[in-house]
Amino acid sequence: MTKKTEWQIGRDKADAIRAKAMKSLTTDQLNTIKETHRTLGDALNMLAEVNDLYISDIRKLDNAFWKLKNEFNLGDNRND
Repeated sequence: MTKKTEWQIGRDKADAIRAKAMKSLTTDQLNTIKETHRTLGDALNMLAEVNDLYISDIRKLDNAFWKLKNEFNLGDNRND
């Protein structure tokens, strides 16, 4: 077996920290992150394909924004 490089060791450590953090999320928080990730991907894909967004995409982005804000107590300031 090949010895891991310093970069690989650092990557594995960061991956383990991320995995532990994901396990500590509530079900609603995890679902919110997954939904936001999917929504952002869909919106970016639409922008890349047709250089436009449908109103339904904008509504999904707005919903994802507010779910993130509420699930993670992001405060009243949009710059938080």
